[in-house]
Amino acid sequence: MTELHINAKWMAAASGEPEVRATAAQIDIHIDRICLTRNQDIWAETVRDSAFLSAYPLAMWLASSWWRLNHEPLPAQQPGFGWRSAHELGAANHGFVWPRVIFVPDGEAIHVWAGTSMTPEQSVQYLQALEAPKLISLPGFQQSVHRFVQSVLARLDAKKLAGTNLAQLWAALQEDLADPEAVRLRKLEAELGFDPEECPEDLLNAAMQWRGQVGDQALSELAPAIASSGANPDLSILGQLVNADGIVGTPEVTPDSFQHLEHGAPWEQAVHDAQALRRAIGNVSNPMTSESLHTLLGLSTAAVSSWSASTARPPVAVAMPTHDHALKFVPRRRSPIGQRFELARFLGEYLRPSSDKSHWLASTDLKTSRQKYQRAFAAEFLCPIDSLTSSLNGDFSSDAIEEAAYQFEVSEQAVTSLLLNNGYIHRDWWGTLPYRTAA
Repeated sequence: MTELHINAKWMAAASGEPEVRATAAQIDIHIDRICLTRNQDIWAETVRDSAFLSAYPLAMWLASSWWRLNHEPLPAQQPGFGWRSAHELGAANHGFVWPRVIFVPDGEAIHVWAGTSMTPEQSVQYLQALEAPKLISLPGFQQSVHRFVQSVLARLDAKKLAGTNLAQLWAALQEDLADPEAVRLRKLEAELGFDPEECPEDLLNAAMQWRGQVGDQALSELAPAIASSGANPDLSILGQLVNADGIVGTPEVTPDSFQHLEHGAPWEQAVHDAQALRRAIGNVSNPMTSESLHTLLGLSTAAVSSWSASTARPPVAVAMPTHDHALKFVPRRRSPIGQRFELARFLGEYLRPSSDKSHWLASTDLKTSRQKYQRAFAAEFLCPIDSLTSSLNGDFSSDAIEEAAYQFEVSEQAVTSLLLNNGYIHRDWWGTLPYRTAA
């Protein structure tokens, strides 16, 4: 993975609050060798890699947003002001012009997005954009932020400005990080979309109670999906799922049915596992029938066909343990094709090695590492890329894609995504950021 570097070359400043003036600097931000602060200074008519800013507001934003930066995933729909304030670098504000950079965690890594910032009235025009997000490991991101904040605190100490709000905030953060229970609470608050100690007590208590039944891993998927969906924020939907009609089955395969890939990106592990499972059941390349999929999950095809979703479509689908290794599946997809893909996602999640097997399985629209694994597993298991390209025989027209989708019993979107992700067709990319932002 890549590395984040935030560097400050201290400069003199004549105005501003003492902390801001003391940490005036030429600041550069790099993702490996890509400079995200490369800019054109309109007044000075120069292009340089660093910008004249203050490190104090940047350090304050990184420290105050720490938990959400590390643990709050991107919502499935356009994010609101609160999410953007905790993930967009421009929220450091304080009257400075910052580059357009967005940090998005997925549970295992931080995705860094960057776009140009060319607003005419700005004195600084940021020139660097990333065509695709760069990934920084979670520990690597945390270490980079730690180094930068420590350098700012050292500068403040050298300027006889100890005891600042930043110093107090950073000390409180270090206390929380040293306490496992505090870490669990702060992480859960962030997953629910709140800053530290700002989550309503009843909501946090409810989430903590559900944690014992649902499990930490599943709750880390369910909490942000429900909280960002506009559904009831008190997580009562989890109780509705417990009482909902489901489809009960006892999977016939186990995580140790084949050798797993222990390294690589989530999609790489998923593709490996899907191919390994196909080899284990003796079907390497042929279309996977729904009956075969149901059998692997221990489900009756008749029961799946007769099951009907509730009137209100929940923001998540779950599978919860019942007894003797059985699972009650509560899907949310209504169409046979969509439900088939969802069950394949559950199969991948069930087979993925985990220490949390006694708890729920969760499928959502979020782009966390677990959900990426599920989607990649389901796509490769139902529609192997080698079989797909052999069937298409170089014809990637909409008609050919439609026929392939019918042959493999998946959606046209699934076929298109497989072709995109494997480089057979190319995306008409509308922008360099994960969602629309103001110009």
